Amino acid sequence: MWKKGTAAIFLAAMWLGLTGFASLGTEGDDTLNALMAQLTSEDVEEILTEDKWDGKVMAKVDESVSIRSDASTDATVIGKLFKGDAGEIVDQADGWTMVQSGDVTGWVSDDYLAFGQEAEERAKEDVAKVATVTTQTLKVRDAASTEAPVIDLIGRGETIEVGEEEDGWLEIIYSDGDVNYVSSEYVEVDYKYGEAKTIEEIKAEEAARKAAEEKEKRTSNLGAIAASGDEMLLLASLIQAEAGGEPYEGQLAVGAVVMNRVRSGAYPGTIADVISAPGQFGPAATGRVAAIMAAGPRASCVQAAQAALNGETTVGSLTHFRRAGGIDGLIIGNHVFY
Repeated sequence: MWKKGTAAIFLAAMWLGLTGFASLGTEGDDTLNALMAQLTSEDVEEILTEDKWDGKVMAKVDESVSIRSDASTDATVIGKLFKGDAGEIVDQADGWTMVQSGDVTGWVSDDYLAFGQEAEERAKEDVAKVATVTTQTLKVRDAASTEAPVIDLIGRGETIEVGEEEDGWLEIIYSDGDVNYVSSEYVEVDYKYGEAKTIEEIKAEEAARKAAEEKEKRTSNLGAIAASGDEMLLLASLIQAEAGGEPYEGQLAVGAVVMNRVRSGAYPGTIADVISAPGQFGPAATGRVAAIMAAGPRASCVQAAQAALNGETTVGSLTHFRRAGGIDGLIIGNHVFY
């Protein structure tokens, strides 16, 4: 098999084959042919792989590795390389490599980096392969054969994620498990490498993820509750009295608070009883809710009331609200919900 450094020798020999060997005539040809005869297909593949990964690395991790400001485990963490990420080699020293990837340039321990052939193997395991169409129109077939029916067409320059290649055909594997095929002759295949992220980018992504989870939690449908037309109008009237000047999200939130109380078991079990409960909703006690109901509530408040009856919520299962200020909770418009 190929020994370390042989790739460089071979490339030098190939250069000599085009220069110095040519001046040696038949003797030079025989020497070059003898060298070439020693090469196996695996050797050639290794040469090409080493050349491809010259000056590059892959992260050798199951999750992530820290990128530091200096070549030391005591240095500040300025970013991270994740599984599937690649980078350019900037410098190397004492078991550490300075890597440039994405917007991060810093030092990573060599224990967590893959180089050369190992990087290629890591890429095969960790990174999706993407094919770019090089012909005017690429035919997608339902079997690996030119006789198979064409089920789709892909234009030049478009990219698709592909799987294994066999006998000149590449797999396209869909999320539902279906497999189609394209000819490898008309595409260029490369890995879809990831890039390192700065600590600031990681923190921002984590904050966005938590915000999305919180929104999902507070907007998940809680289940519809049947109500008469009069009950819906009563709820809409309360919404207008309490939140008529608030955005729709805040109007729905007030409706959801009423419906959460109906569901909870700790409050009266009907909309009318919840709204008229002593000391709970001031506009109900002053007669404002009744006046709005007689005149007819606004369309947005009617919409919010119907949505709340349908189980929609912007406050999860919260059961209280008041003017914002002086208490922690979920702020929507001028109200805090808790």
